[in-house]
Amino acid sequence: MKIWYVVTLLCWVVSIHAASPTATHHSLSFSQAREIILSRNAGLKSAQTEIDAARAGVAQADTRPNPGIGVELNQFGTREIEAGVEQELELGGKRRLRTKAAQKEVDAAANSREITRLALEAEIVRRFIPIATTTRKLVVVDSILKITEVTRDMVQRRVDAGASPTTDLVRLEIDIEQLRLEHSEIRSRNHRARLQFAALGADQDSVLMNVAGELQTDIPIPDLATLQRAVHDNPAIGAYTIEQARLETKRQQLRADVVPSVHLSAGFVRNNAENDNAVTLGLSMPIPLFDRNSAAQKRAELELQASSWREENAYRLLMADIHEIHGHLQVLEQRLHSLRGTTIPKAQQVHTMVQEYYQAGNADFLALTEAQAEVLRLKLELIDTQQTRALALADLMQNTATHIQVVQ
Repeated sequence: MKIWYVVTLLCWVVSIHAASPTATHHSLSFSQAREIILSRNAGLKSAQTEIDAARAGVAQADTRPNPGIGVELNQFGTREIEAGVEQELELGGKRRLRTKAAQKEVDAAANSREITRLALEAEIVRRFIPIATTTRKLVVVDSILKITEVTRDMVQRRVDAGASPTTDLVRLEIDIEQLRLEHSEIRSRNHRARLQFAALGADQDSVLMNVAGELQTDIPIPDLATLQRAVHDNPAIGAYTIEQARLETKRQQLRADVVPSVHLSAGFVRNNAENDNAVTLGLSMPIPLFDRNSAAQKRAELELQASSWREENAYRLLMADIHEIHGHLQVLEQRLHSLRGTTIPKAQQVHTMVQEYYQAGNADFLALTEAQAEVLRLKLELIDTQQTRALALADLMQNTATHIQVVQ
């Protein structure tokens, strides 16, 4: 719709803070919908399953090597029968380090789940924002449509009295039709946004389709210094710390592998030819003469160093993103302050004056439509700017792992 052609004598009284349509008995609050999604989301369930799998790995890593058993028959047992068992004794703390390495996998899986949860929390907010925005726009356009239909009756009377040309009425009918199309398009966008929101659950639950809530348009922007300090608690950064701990444990395991394990054996030998029985005991161990894991340890050391560099790079990039988002929010805040404080009130004042001139016959129809359209354009721009601000806050929430109440 070409918004500058919209005609409505009273659109300046339509507040952008108009209440949302009355919710049905089956509607959910945003907090209720959020809890449902967090309990049903397949991605979050998958992350939890990975934790359970890693914990099973810890139990497996803590087990001892299986013993071995062997039987040897000389001339199918007619001459000699030998039976024995063998057990490996791990030295150098191999089992302890193996269990420790498995525990690091649990830590990594738990941290990964936290990253998934944090991303999901932000995505819930992001997908709700278009619902709240289109709902507010529906209220505005619907109110303007009703007011414009009343205006049509007034123009009709002026045309009948010969005070206005018939073209004014035709233009008004066209704009009413365009408003109806705009209303239908916004409703369609609202429905699609609700489908996207409901998809965050286990399936496209019809209950989640009925979510209701409003954006916190006046929530203050968090302090930049506070946000920068909070970055250290971001699990995306914590993942590098866990990775480095895992690599350090791997390096310790490689050093422990240099210490040879001892293989103890015991057996029984029956010599049928001489009618003699004997008990045997044995001990064996590999000699770390050629392979002392030197290259593997060096590799683990370099991987640890590389992880440290990746952490520093990720931290710097994340800090730059936060600084960029925070600066963008400040610009949006200035724009919102200007729209609400001066631009929209002045546009409303101009519209009121032109309306009075038009009623007195001192202004043409085009001047009135332009003044009215400017008020409507600015009001819708305010809603769009508030949506952009809310999306930026959601990004900030994810990047800093900080709770920001974007939706109420």
